[in-house]
Amino acid sequence: AVVMHHHRSSLKDKQQKGSSSRRTGESRGPVKKVNVNTSKQDRLNSMRQVRQTKRDELLQRKRMGAEQDDRIAPPKVIAVIPFHTQADAVSLKRQIMVACGAKPEAAAAFAPHEPTSAMLPAFAQGGPGTRKPRVLLVDPPRDLLAVLDVAKCADVVLAVLGPHASLEEPAFDEHGYRLLTALKAQGLPLVIGAVHGASDAMAPSAKKAADNKKFVTRYFASEFGGETKLFPATTEEEVKMLVRGLGGATPKDLTWRAERGYLMAQQVEYSSADGVLCLHGYVRGTGLSCKHLAHLTGHGDFEISKIAVLSDPCPVIGEHNADMQMQAPERIVDETKGESDLQRLRPYDPTTAEQTWPSAEELGEDAAMMPPPPVPAHRRRRGQAIPAPSKDCVDGDEEDAEMDGEGDVAEDNDDADSDDGAPSVAASGAAETDDGWDVSSNMTMEVPNAEVVAAERKRREEMRERSQEDMEFPDEVDTPLDHPARERFQRYRGLKSFRTSPWDPYEDLPVDILGFGSSKPSPQLRVHSSSSTLKIVMGLRVAELVRFIALCTYETGCLRVTAQRCALRALELIPMEQKVSVVHATVSRHREYDEPVKSKQEMSLHCGFRRLSARPTYSEAPKKSSTCRKWRFLRFLHKETTACASFYAPVVFPPNRLLMFSQGSSGPELVASGTVDGTDPKQLIIKRICLTGYPFRTHKSKGVVRFMFFNPADVRWFKPVELSTKKGLRGHITESVGTHGYMKCRFNNHIKQDDTVCMSLYKRVFPKWYPP
Repeated sequence: AVVMHHHRSSLKDKQQKGSSSRRTGESRGPVKKVNVNTSKQDRLNSMRQVRQTKRDELLQRKRMGAEQDDRIAPPKVIAVIPFHTQADAVSLKRQIMVACGAKPEAAAAFAPHEPTSAMLPAFAQGGPGTRKPRVLLVDPPRDLLAVLDVAKCADVVLAVLGPHASLEEPAFDEHGYRLLTALKAQGLPLVIGAVHGASDAMAPSAKKAADNKKFVTRYFASEFGGETKLFPATTEEEVKMLVRGLGGATPKDLTWRAERGYLMAQQVEYSSADGVLCLHGYVRGTGLSCKHLAHLTGHGDFEISKIAVLSDPCPVIGEHNADMQMQAPERIVDETKGESDLQRLRPYDPTTAEQTWPSAEELGEDAAMMPPPPVPAHRRRRGQAIPAPSKDCVDGDEEDAEMDGEGDVAEDNDDADSDDGAPSVAASGAAETDDGWDVSSNMTMEVPNAEVVAAERKRREEMRERSQEDMEFPDEVDTPLDHPARERFQRYRGLKSFRTSPWDPYEDLPVDILGFGSSKPSPQLRVHSSSSTLKIVMGLRVAELVRFIALCTYETGCLRVTAQRCALRALELIPMEQKVSVVHATVSRHREYDEPVKSKQEMSLHCGFRRLSARPTYSEAPKKSSTCRKWRFLRFLHKETTACASFYAPVVFPPNRLLMFSQGSSGPELVASGTVDGTDPKQLIIKRICLTGYPFRTHKSKGVVRFMFFNPADVRWFKPVELSTKKGLRGHITESVGTHGYMKCRFNNHIKQDDTVCMSLYKRVFPKWYPP
């Protein structure tokens, strides 16, 4: 038998080849043990967790404005807001800086109300994608406007409470509750609480301190929720725990600023010779571009001259490019290459909508060949039998003539000015006293004398009575005795149905509104504009030069005062946002405000980053499922009521928050809040009045009605208008009876003696142009 043998050398060569390949190749990584007993559901959960971690990391970098180029995220803006007089926000900010590595002497020198940046220590770094996070601490003064402005740019709100609280003394004082209500209406980012007060405000005993802590925790949880973290910040170790909580906090997206580029200035320089304002700060959001205008909160819209990238004053220590961050030279990344569109209104030429006008000879030939067209009956009656209303005649509702008690006809005729065409732009002069205090405005801050105070008190009492009367008898108006109703209500018309009757939106449209343009800003335009923004300046510290050649001019002192008081905020505007239009918003009145709110009353509005004064007109907007495109005008915005507010303002894209403030004795008071719905200059806002009469005699479905009119001519004039009763009947006027305005009516069912006969008349109204 033949025995086959393998050569030993060949086996050795094979082994040497394999070993040499392992030696010359890359080192093998650790062998991952695979658990064969793992179920499919466990593997799916593991993969889901990995995807969620990567998604959280990407969202974290996107929130902080560093989603591109793997660049370092800008500092996290932390607004340190005290909600009680015992809370010391400045001391807490300095202790946080000491915990972040600053020397106590340097931290004590930090000025209050100025932004201060620092890098968090190693024990406070955490969360996916955070690397070595930085913070920018801003402690605004306890002023409503300053707190709201800082919260618009904040990533985290650090709510500072005092160490004392009880059933009689809440953890939030009166002004603190006012700040909290306004912040909730505007939209709060992530909230973290801290209990910190002065050293002399500490509790005398341990039992008292425990009771105070229990009450403070209860008050804080009732306002911000039980899941919101509250840290004690009295000792050094407690402050370190607070810093660790700030480092691991994940900012929350605010919808109304998610797709906007904005900047909070940490340093402001103004050149009066060149008329240029230089803002230094980190760019956040979608970025900035010189081809778009910029809005400075509280000052107006301006043109951006150039954007330059500066060296980072708070570089990330330990990164490979830390030295480059500190010594990086200034480089310009964007400059203005042409003049921006600074026009508020589009020039309107009325001849563009007309055909070629014939010459005088052609008109003469046509007149000789054919008779003139007949005049319709209703136009003949309107042009001949009814004279044009004089200027002394009050055209608005008669409550407008006696409501303010000021004796100023121009102010009382708000509806007359708006219905004639262009909105009223004339200022009221008769409402001012000898010392120059304007009684008609609640926004003035001058000290009045005793007579003016008494007149103002009387006006408010009358306003309350009028508001209560409007709630009990909505839209009801008494027919004047000394003036014909056909002249008093000449601009009103009757409708078969308020919901289905047609009304041309271009009819009697004021010329000023035609300058707004017919196109409505669409969400697609906003998305396209935000996507075309220059992304190279996202998350970088830049110097933004703003030219003061734009739509409004302000004194230099005003800018310096604002810069010293709190940091300026710049927002990039989307195209068309500098144009003026009619803005509509859905608002709800707050319960805490007790004063009556009348349509066309002066208000201070906060629309996102914008602040403006306006006189909104309120209306009852139909439901979205309704086919009605007409909004019913409301004379008052009553308590616990949701209505639509319409006012003239620059274009505001939804979604955006709207806050309405009225000047009170203790400062601005929040009246209502809501959301911006969009802009539409042709929206129909219809004002309704209801003339009432009472049955004098009744027989089955017939009746004689009195006290609706007081002369037969008025009865004949309003004969085509349909009647209704408060018990649901419908009818019409058959004929006039006598010489005192009595009239015979017929209804669709039996009418009773205790019923009330109503006639609804309608006219279109427009918001009041403000400021003039």
